Amino acid sequence: MVITFDNVEFEYTNKMILNKASFSFTDKDKIGIVGVNGSGKTTILKLIMGLEQPQNGEIIKSGGMIINYLPQEPVFDNSKNLLEIIMESSTKEHPVSDYEAKSMLSKMGFSDYSIKPTNFSGGERKRLALAKVLVPYSDILLLDEPTNHLDSDLIVWLEKYLIKYKKGILMVTHDRYFLERVTEKMLELDFAKTYMYDANYEKFLELKAERISLEEASKRKIKAILKRETEWIHRGAEARSTKQKGRINRYEELSKIEFNDRSETIKLDSVSTRLGKKTIEMIDGSKRFGDNILFKDFSFSLIKTDRIGVVGPNGCGKTTFFKILLGIENLSSGELIKGETLRIGYFSQHLELIDENIRIIDYIEENRKIVETNDGVITSAQLLEQFLFPREIHYTQVKTLSGGEKRRLQLIKVLSSNPNILIFDEPTNDLDLYTLEILEDYLLSFKGPILTVSHDRYFLDKVCNKLFIFENNNIHESNEMFSEYLENKTFVNNIEIKENIKDNRKANKLPTSIRNEYNKLELEIPKLEDDISKLKDDLNKETTDYIKIMELNNKIEELNNELNVKMERFIELEEIKEQYKN
Repeated sequence: MVITFDNVEFEYTNKMILNKASFSFTDKDKIGIVGVNGSGKTTILKLIMGLEQPQNGEIIKSGGMIINYLPQEPVFDNSKNLLEIIMESSTKEHPVSDYEAKSMLSKMGFSDYSIKPTNFSGGERKRLALAKVLVPYSDILLLDEPTNHLDSDLIVWLEKYLIKYKKGILMVTHDRYFLERVTEKMLELDFAKTYMYDANYEKFLELKAERISLEEASKRKIKAILKRETEWIHRGAEARSTKQKGRINRYEELSKIEFNDRSETIKLDSVSTRLGKKTIEMIDGSKRFGDNILFKDFSFSLIKTDRIGVVGPNGCGKTTFFKILLGIENLSSGELIKGETLRIGYFSQHLELIDENIRIIDYIEENRKIVETNDGVITSAQLLEQFLFPREIHYTQVKTLSGGEKRRLQLIKVLSSNPNILIFDEPTNDLDLYTLEILEDYLLSFKGPILTVSHDRYFLDKVCNKLFIFENNNIHESNEMFSEYLENKTFVNNIEIKENIKDNRKANKLPTSIRNEYNKLELEIPKLEDDISKLKDDLNKETTDYIKIMELNNKIEELNNELNVKMERFIELEEIKEQYKN
């Protein structure tokens, strides 16, 4: 199964996104798409799905290919419940069982399958969309920011699931640990050109550096030749008639070459206002909504060097904690003390806070028209240019920007307020890797304290020197790196699971759920093996009907994949069952 882009061109709002893009990939490839915000990463996925059409060129897909697509902003039929939404993907050729659908929904944190997604949050919609694309059969998965809005435990689970996934994956993600571990190839979008690398993310960075170095050397050589040819062509009208036609043609061809200016870089720069000795202090703070306790009796005092990662599962109260610090919410009990010199820069995770119909320049100038930086005073237009928003788009509406460009616009507004404390809620969502690295360097050099909610392991490891961990209706502090905390947490959970097995084993009581699942697999596995055997017999008899042969091969492969999954689980249950006997 192959997808091929053949000289594909795509332009949006007078900006060339893809210029004669040509590449191919198969249902065996696991590819990460990288590039700056607005370079066309999501556009690639939409072109494959037919949601956008190229202006020139062709996208060729193997016949009968099944593609499952996870968009950044999933949309559902709110008249259907969760189970019905998953079962929409069931077909006669590739049926989905209730058991598979409910199992995946449970894995995504849903326990009531009869509810409808009418009032779902962005995180709940993303988890439902993931369940919908992962359950049914697929030749290729297209995933647009699959880790956005997921908590750390689910990200780790998804990472392991996709590493074992046997079919093709084409994925856009900002999560560098995730990208490094799941993908085996990289597709880079750079100045409307595409480059395919047979490498994971770490190796890709090396190869990209080599490519740019070679391009720069080639550019310098061509410019030197062009300079000589320009001098020669302008030596005077009298000599022009005697000049060789070939050399003139060469000059004209060289003159047509466009050199992309790689010197353009985002410059994160702001003058932070003076921060007094008193910053933010909480004494025995508690927050509850009715019987739901988010945290209790928590005390802390923020110091200037604090870089705090606020972590915990979705819905535990991290955003509410930030709203308390901002004065949007009140503590249920306890005391919050804030210094008089505080100027908090708040970066919200919600893009809907931006009026999409406002002009880009007006959104920034809501704060101020003149911005102080370390290099002096600049206008809001100059600030936008520093963040790679060219002047020609300043008076266009925000809705013309990509999701990542909107996040970058939010970042400009935060920095233009000259804050002395930063509170960031999921800052890595939708930002490209290039902007992320610049943001991380800026945060490391920031003179005041920082609190950030994030599930991005790499970001937290690099930026933070302390964690506030929401766990079991409490907040506790830790000086661990976030990835260390996750590893230790997994280790402790595994011990607890083993202890529970020992306790049940002493009572010689195999849990009912395990026994039922084991008995069900005992019946399903032999049936699958029989079905595969019959299909192989049919395949051996078929010699002339190519379409029938392909259908049989596909069905055999599908059942083999299902059998492998069930066998792996059966072996796990066998081991658990043995532990109860010993």
